[in-house]
Amino acid sequence: RPQRLAHNHNNATMSLRPSTAPPIQDMPPPGGYKKLDFGRYLPDRGPKGWQLWAGATTLILYGYYQVGKTNQAKIQQKMQERKVRYALAPLMQAEADREYMERELVGLRKEAEVMKGA
Repeated sequence: RPQRLAHNHNNATMSLRPSTAPPIQDMPPPGGYKKLDFGRYLPDRGPKGWQLWAGATTLILYGYYQVGKTNQAKIQQKMQERKVRYALAPLMQAEADREYMERELVGLRKEAEVMKGA
């Protein structure tokens, strides 16, 4: 006897009526299924694990080497700038002193003129 869908308009869900017949189970063919050669379907592709580790380690070490080289270059550049600054410091100080003396002389002249009128 075929199973029928239960028509219950009050309930929103549908279900099959239970059957008293035993369940039918699919079985393998006599002698079993033929064996699959997984090696044939899964070819050896891509690098091996140790090759991935070696490549990643090499790239990371090369990156650290480049960072070190860049840091050394920056240190050398800063040293050059510092040497130039140290070499120019006396000249800049002399210029600042000369400008200071000019301002002082202008101030003293104004002061003398003001005091002359007093």
